[in-house]
Amino acid sequence: MSTIETPALIEVQRGQAMASTTLTPAQLEAASAVDTYDPELGNDSGNGYQRRPSTSRITQAAAFYGEGIEKRQGREFEDRRGLMPNPIIANIRPVDDSFEEPVAAAVGEDGGFPSTVQVSFANEADRARVEHAMREGGNATANATLLLTDDAVANIVDGQHRAGAVRLLLDRRRLGEDFPVPMKIMLGFPRTEEIKQFFYINSQAKNVPTDLTAELLQRMAKQDDAEAEYLSERKNKANVLAGAAVYEALVSNGSPWIKRIRRPNEPSSKDTSIAVSQFINSVGPLLSAQIPRTLTAEEWARIIDALWTAVERLLPTPFDPIEQPGDWVLFKAAGVNVMHRVLADCLPIIIQRGGRLSDPDHYEQLLTDLPQLSGIVIDPTTGEERTIDGAEFWRSASAASQYTGRYGADRLVGMIRGLIAKSNQAVTV
Repeated sequence: MSTIETPALIEVQRGQAMASTTLTPAQLEAASAVDTYDPELGNDSGNGYQRRPSTSRITQAAAFYGEGIEKRQGREFEDRRGLMPNPIIANIRPVDDSFEEPVAAAVGEDGGFPSTVQVSFANEADRARVEHAMREGGNATANATLLLTDDAVANIVDGQHRAGAVRLLLDRRRLGEDFPVPMKIMLGFPRTEEIKQFFYINSQAKNVPTDLTAELLQRMAKQDDAEAEYLSERKNKANVLAGAAVYEALVSNGSPWIKRIRRPNEPSSKDTSIAVSQFINSVGPLLSAQIPRTLTAEEWARIIDALWTAVERLLPTPFDPIEQPGDWVLFKAAGVNVMHRVLADCLPIIIQRGGRLSDPDHYEQLLTDLPQLSGIVIDPTTGEERTIDGAEFWRSASAASQYTGRYGADRLVGMIRGLIAKSNQAVTV
């Protein structure tokens, strides 16, 4: 791309420099990028953080901001010519920024801005005032001219769907080449701070998918002890963070359960049956279980593996490699929530008996009657009622599918609790 020159208002807040400016659609397309989360990389520190763009949201935004006519389903629809007062937020990182230990630019001869950005002030007094604020952690504003070199990359933090709409409209000639796209460009924020800004902007304005939120929370907590402490004090975030830690421990342990969990941004399929966010929610009852001490994430991972090992022994069919997890309620959010609530009930019993919580034998003993769980379904061929039990109880569209919602889940948990063997015999460890 060619060098971009645009007037800007330089704003320094607590020592951090930003620029309020506008870019033309062509300049935005040339200078911006989106750091998208890759499900294959998981919680790797070098992985992206943005959700996948939604084609429908981009199309809707294009219809709102455009100034042309779109043909759909044999009809013509006139764009709404809407205004874009809210800026797209982006960040130009320091050139020497790394994934592990980002280094913010220091105020020196370059004014403390990234080397891919040049700022020309109207006078030396403005420059001195801005540089002093950046150096001392103060506040300042000044008019200037912003020059983005060929190597400058504005990583979009908030507004990727609006940016996508602008690109779409530009390609289809439904937006003027001189349309001023409002931009708020953070100048030299390290990548870790950029991710923080993404999280806080989106979590306050609109929902970030919980599965992606969980991984971002964990990554932020790992990279910043103060951030970890702050998040742990926020009840809703602390629960997500704790559940995400259990999930990561399962990943680290190579748990066979992991292959059934759908990672952030991973397309839905029957090879997976439950999203990370749903799994994290299912861990909640365990974290509040009545046990003598707080367990680590790694300990919870071992306990969860023990439970599902026991369930596999009792109901082997759903676990058969030829079966698809998505065909079983047992592996979906409803089934996992039920089983983890039952697990929370089992823990005090095993502790009272002096058993080891990570031993699947104990759960197999307590749930030995699980195959007897039954329900009545209508035979689609004969139209007659028939009783279903064993593994078939848990097949999708079978008996377990009838227990939907909170009330249905409570009933199913109650039925399994009634099957738990609560004998007083001692358990040999």
